[in-house]
Amino acid sequence: MYNVLVTCSAGMSTSMLVQKVAKTAAEQGIDLTIEAVSMNEGKIRVKKHDYDLLLLGPQVAFMKEELSKAAGDRFPVKIINQKDYGMMRADNVLQDIIQSIEGQK
Repeated sequence: MYNVLVTCSAGMSTSMLVQKVAKTAAEQGIDLTIEAVSMNEGKIRVKKHDYDLLLLGPQVAFMKEELSKAAGDRFPVKIINQKDYGMMRADNVLQDIIQSIEGQK
């Protein structure tokens, strides 16, 4: 099972992508929990919860260092590929999630 948090400016622009990624994962039989939240909510959750991966929308890439420090060694923080994000390529984002998490094990 993969547990992923996605954060962006307000949490709305990533919501559509997150829905597509969840649907793609379900179609492929991959056990994935994925949720989109605002940056403010993301900052709170990173301190209180453990995830397998924190993904950032490209528009908040400048926050990676701060969130990486908050996550520490508990889980990686990665920026969603801008082209995949813009074109809503859920299959590419899902593949990146799996590779990022499996690469940490």
